[in-house]
This record gives sequence, C-alpha cells and structure tokens, in this order.
Amino acid sequence: MFNVEASFAEHARKHGRKQAIEYIADVNEFTQPYSPKESNSKKRRGESTLPDLQLQRTLLDRNEHFIELSNIGEENRSLQFLLAGLFGLMFCMPLVFIVMTVFGNHVTDEWIWAAGAFWLMEAGVLTLIYFLWPQIFAPQMFTALRARYRFNRTTGKVYVPRPAKYGGNVILDWDRVQAHVSWRAPRELKPEDLRRDPVARRIRQQSVGGLLAQRCLLVYWPSLKAEDAQRTGEDVLWVGPRLSDEYLWQYICTFMETGIDAVPAPNAYEWLRKGFGSPGDVMSEAELQSFKASDRMEGRDPNSPSAKTVGMALAIAPWSPVNSLSQRLCYWPTFPDEWNSDCGQKRRESWLGPEEPVRWKAK
Repeated sequence: MFNVEASFAEHARKHGRKQAIEYIADVNEFTQPYSPKESNSKKRRGESTLPDLQLQRTLLDRNEHFIELSNIGEENRSLQFLLAGLFGLMFCMPLVFIVMTVFGNHVTDEWIWAAGAFWLMEAGVLTLIYFLWPQIFAPQMFTALRARYRFNRTTGKVYVPRPAKYGGNVILDWDRVQAHVSWRAPRELKPEDLRRDPVARRIRQQSVGGLLAQRCLLVYWPSLKAEDAQRTGEDVLWVGPRLSDEYLWQYICTFMETGIDAVPAPNAYEWLRKGFGSPGDVMSEAELQSFKASDRMEGRDPNSPSAKTVGMALAIAPWSPVNSLSQRLCYWPTFPDEWNSDCGQKRRESWLGPEEPVRWKAK
C-alpha cells in the first residue's frame, strides 16, 4: 500500500530529499503545480474540469466538515503476499533435511550433497528477501492497512496518520497546498535523462505509469522557506486510487473551498471500506471494481452483470481469500485524539458507505 512512498523514502535516503522531490514526485521547474485558487482555470479538452470521483473507490468518509481519502497501491497486496509465501516455503524446505538427517538411519553422500545444495538455495533466498524487503514487502505487510488523508475544511488542515518510515503523523495547512494533477511513476527513466531531455519528460507525462499503471494525483506542500536546506514543512502525498487525476483534485478543492453541497454525492461504487474486508468484500469492492463500474456506465442492472464481469469473477475468485488474509498482516491506522480532526464527532472505524451524522456543529 506504500510502495510509491517507499520508493520516495529510499531515493531520499540515497540521494537527498531535493532529488527525491524532483525525480520521484516530479515537482521541479518542468512541472506546473496548481493551487486551490488556480484549479478552476485549468482546462481539459477545451472544457472546465468538474469535481468527479469517476466511479473509483476513494472516499472513506464524507460530511460537512471533512472528506477522507486514501492512497494508491492496494491492487499489489495479494500478489506480493503470495510471493512472500513462496519465499517462506523455499526457506522452510532445508528444515526437512535437518529433521530427516537427525532422525534418519541412512545418510548417504548423495543426501549430503542435496542438503548442501538446499542450504545454498536458502542463502540465496535470504539474500533476495534482504534486497527486496524495503521496496516490495515492507510497504504492504506489517504496516498500516492503507493511508488515511482527512481534508478538513472547518479547521483548514489536512490530517495524515502514517507509518514513521514514510514520514510519520503530520498536520498540514490547506492554504499552502499545491497539486500535480498528472503525476506518473518515472519507470526506467533516470534523473539525468529527465533533466536534459525534453522527449524523456514528455514520455513520462504521456505514459500510463509503467506496468502497474502507477499514476495518480500528487498533493505537495513546499518548504516554508525557499532557502531552507532542511526543507522544513515540505511534504508530499499520493492521493486517491491509480488513474485518479484532475477530477479528484477538483473534487477536493471544491469541497475545501466551497463546501459539501458543491460536490456531487458519491454513489455506491465510490466508497472505500474502512478496516478489513472478507474475501467477498475484496472481490466485489477491489478486484471487480472496474468491471462493475463499466457495467454501470452501460446501464446494466447490478444483479445482471455482463459476461465479462462474470468471467473475471470466476478467474480471480482464488485471489480474494489471499488478499483478505494479507490484510490481516496489517493494522488499521487511527487519528490521534488530541488532533480533534473529527471536529468532535467520533466516526466509526469499520464498514463501508455513508455515515451519519453528515452535519453537526464543530467542537
């Protein structure tokens, strides 16, 4: 769930935060972030961009005081959990040789050679896990289930509870925010390529974000002082599911600047589950989301899905229990009470869909 954040943290550790911002976050002299005041002037295909969630599951909560969103990356969880299980199985195989060697009555030279080969494989697996863990496994397992970004218009703050290794808990001022509405992962492009080659920069901006379609809305807070070498106050968030873009930014801006009545109410396909989901929940809400949304756009009854949706459901059915199980390796993050980010009205920490009350006097 934090693969992009992990890449950013690792690049900042190796090359400094400045290059991580310019390269991974793509906030540099070649990009033009938008502020909330400028967002309405942005044009797309000759028309103003309207606030829209685009049938993507992105809202955790919504009321007159705040909207709560998540980040990119959940679609990778089950695959990486299976990969971890495969490595774990390979790690345990030499233990069979140990048990049979201790309790067996006949240990031949061939047996010893085979055991040695497996121990070498063990060393290789451990080495591979060592190098892959920070970027592949740690962002998905034994960490927060997902990010929670609470945009609170009443307080004018953005509240972010997150793991310490990806920036830690932070409260950010809405009036300093900027947005990169067309962020793409850098893929195989290098920092020096993007700096000197206009074609490379254009390729990045026109790409779909690589094999995993890593592109979404990026929200950025510049440092409080431009000359500050420590870059105090600087922060960056990847907001919304993959493929989210200017429409989501316009939704956030309109809510924060105008209010809940100025943005369209979410439909059943735009709510994201709080807490952990069952295998059926995972299949319906995550793995079949795009197909169900396509059926909706075609005007189909939800109880009569298309043949494509039914076929995909049968194909991915074995993955859903894996995804649900992998969620249990994580914890559900909560907002510190001292933040009062809920404006005095406690919200539930599980389930899916709208929550009452929607309106109340802030405390």
